[in-house]
Amino acid sequence: MSRRSLLLTVCVVTISSLLLDYCAPSSDLPKGPTAVWDLVIIGDSSLWRLGPAYASQIESDVGVQVTLHDFALPTLSAGEVLQVLQIGQSGRAQLEQLPDALKDAEVVVMFVNLNDSVDPANPNELGACFVSSPPGLCGPETLEKWTSDLEAIWAEIFSLRKGEPTILRGTDLYNPLVSSWIENGVFEACTVCWENMSNAARLASEAYGIPFLSRLDSFNGPNHDEDPRQKGLIVSDGQHPSDQAAQLTAQLLGQMGYDPVPQP
Repeated sequence: MSRRSLLLTVCVVTISSLLLDYCAPSSDLPKGPTAVWDLVIIGDSSLWRLGPAYASQIESDVGVQVTLHDFALPTLSAGEVLQVLQIGQSGRAQLEQLPDALKDAEVVVMFVNLNDSVDPANPNELGACFVSSPPGLCGPETLEKWTSDLEAIWAEIFSLRKGEPTILRGTDLYNPLVSSWIENGVFEACTVCWENMSNAARLASEAYGIPFLSRLDSFNGPNHDEDPRQKGLIVSDGQHPSDQAAQLTAQLLGQMGYDPVPQP
């Protein structure tokens, strides 16, 4: 090979490498006081109040500006979220904005319920625990459809992000009913159901290497027998998180760091 040919070859390889680097998604999140991160909260009412608290936590910890897109909606289920991500349609106009919000999201936190993730062959019957009654079937096999739907949602989020760095965080559901369960003699049975639900959500996150925050552990203690109402973590309706709970959750999320989750 002549010296001229060798130089041309080197130039072509170098230019090709530069083009590949230019086209590849950045592996770093923007930083600095002028950088803006989009935070997307996807949840049922158990994530009310978290959005503003976590946005403030990120701004304090990282030193960036945060734009909040709060999709913590009453009774929001995994099935409903999966539908809007797959076909772009929902009975809630606000939820139809979720796919576009996720395209720009540097940070996503999710907990959505299992109401629309029922396997007729293995129906989950933990709903009785919400009224402190003895539950029916709630073993791990009854939650496999929900786990599958959660995994599918995470997959859709990765697809919408197109390889851009994204901080993803999964969580579970705290138990606001400890005292009521004890009074009605269903604490042990319902706690097993709640722990199975927590594990099912964790499995979906772990399938993609997504860090998981257990609010069941944080609000209810390691044995899941502490009443968050007595800690000021639940508002007067007896079920939903207080400002104090939102601050606690935001702080715990902040302690998990701000590393993006690798693309699967």
